[in-house]
Amino acid sequence: MSANRVNGLLMGASLVAILAGCSSPREPFANRLDRPDEQCLAGNYHQGVSPQAAFGDRQVMRYVVKKGDTLWDISKRFLVMPWYWKQLWYDNPQIRNPHLIYPGDVLAVVSINGERRITMIEGNGPYHGKDTGRMVRVKSPEHIDIHRMKHSEQSHNLKIYKYTPNGDREYALNDGPISIAHGAIKPMLLKTEILLPHQIQSLPKIFGDAGDYLTLSQQQEIYTHSVPNGVSELNVYRVGYPLHDYVGGKAVTRADANGRNSAAILGYQMDYIGKVEVSGFDVASGLTKLRPVEVAQAMKEGDVLMPVNAYDDRDFFPQLPSAQCNRGYMITNTNTQTLSVKEFDTVVTSFGRDNGAQTGDIWKIVRPGPSRVIDGKPVQIPAKDLGYLMIIRVYDTHSLGFVLDSTQNIDITDWLVRP
Repeated sequence: MSANRVNGLLMGASLVAILAGCSSPREPFANRLDRPDEQCLAGNYHQGVSPQAAFGDRQVMRYVVKKGDTLWDISKRFLVMPWYWKQLWYDNPQIRNPHLIYPGDVLAVVSINGERRITMIEGNGPYHGKDTGRMVRVKSPEHIDIHRMKHSEQSHNLKIYKYTPNGDREYALNDGPISIAHGAIKPMLLKTEILLPHQIQSLPKIFGDAGDYLTLSQQQEIYTHSVPNGVSELNVYRVGYPLHDYVGGKAVTRADANGRNSAAILGYQMDYIGKVEVSGFDVASGLTKLRPVEVAQAMKEGDVLMPVNAYDDRDFFPQLPSAQCNRGYMITNTNTQTLSVKEFDTVVTSFGRDNGAQTGDIWKIVRPGPSRVIDGKPVQIPAKDLGYLMIIRVYDTHSLGFVLDSTQNIDITDWLVRP
């Protein structure tokens, strides 16, 4: 072996030894069920960033809404912090229902009372779905004052729009208003319910049909009891997995009535089975007749019934979290019951009414960086941003969150932090 080769090997070995002494070994994820501690305060968090900073260096000043757009997509076009959309949107008082955005509407960044805002400068009018190029006429100067506009806004060359009366829009029957992935959220809300044991016990149950079958098809007439007055359609659910909460990274435990320790149950996930409609009433037995109109799985005796609720038609608008929390966690993935989460999945989060959560709250999903020891000193590697989640339904102690987007794979153990 040559002297040069020996010297090279010795130098390589020395370098490995030096590097090994500079940093600690990478610790593996020992327990993939660990969760972070929830960090919440008694009062609301102070918003340290002005909403005006949400524009950042975005250059988009005008955009024509297209069919297929979601409000989240549009928000990201105008804002580097799209969760400020609700605070920066300005309702044009001269357009009917200006909070409803339709394909063909023209949105723009304007200066109103010296601050940048996003508003609708052209309704879709009789040419719904097309950019007609018709700008709003200058007639009502009282809404915008150019003399109060700050120099920072003047430097952005913002157009000063003054709104004209009677700018009503005509709606196309086939096009609904733009919302946040509403087509994906609505089925999730329909198919996801979380109930406590006493709530489940109070629900009407399927009794079966006049035959001896336990599995019920769409062609059969089935029976139940105690359907609320005025209810014509009901969703059918089956009791699914219990949901356990986590504190300090571990499942919460409590003593039950018999003194044994059991995991604290937030509720039970209800599996969507289908939908039935009320078809009549049997006077002799006092039972209500039902006819299946949608069957996702075979209905069985004992399945429970819930009236179709108002969540199905709710619109969602992104906003900075109203919760009194700085950090939280995901409890479970309602879609798969696995440790992985992807875009458009629905998860249960630790935020609830008890700490001020509201629908529309946006939370950033992050993966905390590991701790290292370099040259004998602790070093914290920065967290990695993975995506964003929006709260779509709030319960007393938890909520449902919808993953709006993701840059890479998400684990159920990743953290939720204020964006």
